[in-house]
Amino acid sequence: MKPSLHEALRARRLALGVSQVEAARRSGIQQRQVSTFERGGDVTLSTLLKLAQALDVEIIPVPREDTAKLESLLKAKRKPAPSASSHSLLDRYQVNDDAEPSNG
Repeated sequence: MKPSLHEALRARRLALGVSQVEAARRSGIQQRQVSTFERGGDVTLSTLLKLAQALDVEIIPVPREDTAKLESLLKAKRKPAPSASSHSLLDRYQVNDDAEPSNG
Protein backbone atom coordinates (compact mmCIF):
# COMPACT_ATOMS: atom_id res chain seq x y z
CA MET A 1 0.00 0.00 0.00
CA LYS A 2 1.33 3.43 -0.93
CA PRO A 3 1.89 5.89 1.90
CA SER A 4 -0.53 8.78 2.05
CA LEU A 5 0.65 12.34 1.51
CA HIS A 6 0.77 13.08 5.22
CA GLU A 7 2.74 9.87 5.87
CA ALA A 8 5.17 10.66 3.06
CA LEU A 9 5.82 14.21 4.30
CA ARG A 10 6.25 13.00 7.88
CA ALA A 11 8.74 10.38 6.68
CA ARG A 12 10.61 13.07 4.73
CA ARG A 13 10.73 15.34 7.79
CA LEU A 14 12.08 12.49 9.92
CA ALA A 15 14.61 11.50 7.24
CA LEU A 16 15.92 15.06 7.27
CA GLY A 17 16.16 14.96 11.06
CA VAL A 18 13.84 17.94 11.39
CA SER A 19 11.46 18.34 14.33
CA GLN A 20 7.89 19.51 13.89
CA VAL A 21 8.89 22.78 15.55
CA GLU A 22 11.73 23.29 13.07
CA ALA A 23 9.55 22.33 10.10
CA ALA A 24 6.97 24.87 11.26
CA ARG A 25 9.62 27.56 11.69
CA ARG A 26 11.06 26.90 8.22
CA SER A 27 7.64 27.01 6.61
CA GLY A 28 6.20 29.92 8.55
CA ILE A 29 3.29 27.91 9.94
CA GLN A 30 2.44 26.83 13.46
CA GLN A 31 3.72 23.56 14.92
CA ARG A 32 0.17 22.44 15.62
CA GLN A 33 -0.56 22.70 11.87
CA VAL A 34 2.35 20.35 11.18
CA SER A 35 1.06 17.97 13.83
CA THR A 36 -2.52 18.15 12.55
CA PHE A 37 -1.41 17.40 8.99
CA GLU A 38 0.87 14.52 9.99
CA ARG A 39 -1.99 12.91 11.92
CA GLY A 40 -4.10 13.00 8.76
CA GLY A 41 -6.01 16.17 9.54
CA ASP A 42 -7.03 18.80 7.05
CA VAL A 43 -4.87 21.82 6.28
CA THR A 44 -5.21 24.46 3.61
CA LEU A 45 -3.44 24.03 0.31
CA SER A 46 -1.24 27.05 1.06
CA THR A 47 -0.16 25.45 4.37
CA LEU A 48 0.62 22.17 2.59
CA LEU A 49 2.69 23.96 -0.05
CA LYS A 50 4.65 25.88 2.60
CA LEU A 51 5.39 22.69 4.50
CA ALA A 52 6.45 20.87 1.33
CA GLN A 53 8.79 23.72 0.41
CA ALA A 54 10.32 23.68 3.89
CA LEU A 55 11.02 19.94 3.47
CA ASP A 56 12.37 20.41 -0.07
CA VAL A 57 9.55 18.38 -1.64
CA GLU A 58 7.76 19.01 -4.91
CA ILE A 59 4.04 18.37 -5.05
CA ILE A 60 3.16 17.67 -8.65
CA PRO A 61 -0.35 16.92 -9.90
CA VAL A 62 -0.29 13.76 -12.01
CA PRO A 63 -3.31 12.32 -13.82
CA ARG A 64 -4.30 9.01 -12.20
CA GLU A 65 -3.83 7.12 -15.44
CA ASP A 66 -0.17 8.21 -15.51
CA THR A 67 0.62 7.39 -11.88
CA ALA A 68 1.89 3.86 -12.50
CA LYS A 69 4.09 5.02 -15.39
CA LEU A 70 5.55 7.82 -13.26
CA GLU A 71 6.25 5.50 -10.34
CA SER A 72 7.94 3.01 -12.65
CA LEU A 73 10.07 5.74 -14.20
CA LEU A 74 11.11 7.10 -10.81
CA LYS A 75 12.12 3.66 -9.58
CA ALA A 76 14.14 2.99 -12.74
CA LYS A 77 15.98 6.31 -12.59
CA ARG A 78 16.75 6.17 -8.87
CA LYS A 79 20.31 5.17 -8.13
CA PRO A 80 21.67 4.29 -4.71
CA ALA A 81 23.05 7.24 -2.80
CA PRO A 82 26.83 7.35 -2.51
CA SER A 83 28.09 5.92 0.75
CA ALA A 84 29.27 8.27 3.47
CA SER A 85 32.74 6.73 3.24
CA SER A 86 33.06 7.58 -0.46
CA HIS A 87 35.16 10.75 -0.48
CA SER A 88 36.44 10.67 -4.03
CA LEU A 89 34.46 12.40 -6.75
CA LEU A 90 35.59 9.62 -9.08
CA ASP A 91 34.01 7.05 -6.75
CA ARG A 92 30.95 9.17 -6.08
CA TYR A 93 30.09 9.66 -9.73
CA GLN A 94 31.52 6.33 -10.87
CA VAL A 95 33.90 7.92 -13.33
CA ASN A 96 36.32 5.48 -14.89
CA ASP A 97 39.63 7.31 -15.20
CA ASP A 98 41.41 4.12 -16.34
CA ALA A 99 39.75 4.20 -19.76
CA GLU A 100 41.98 4.61 -22.77
CA PRO A 101 41.99 8.18 -24.07
CA SER A 102 40.27 8.59 -27.40
CA ASN A 103 42.18 9.81 -30.41
CA GLY A 104 39.25 11.90 -31.61
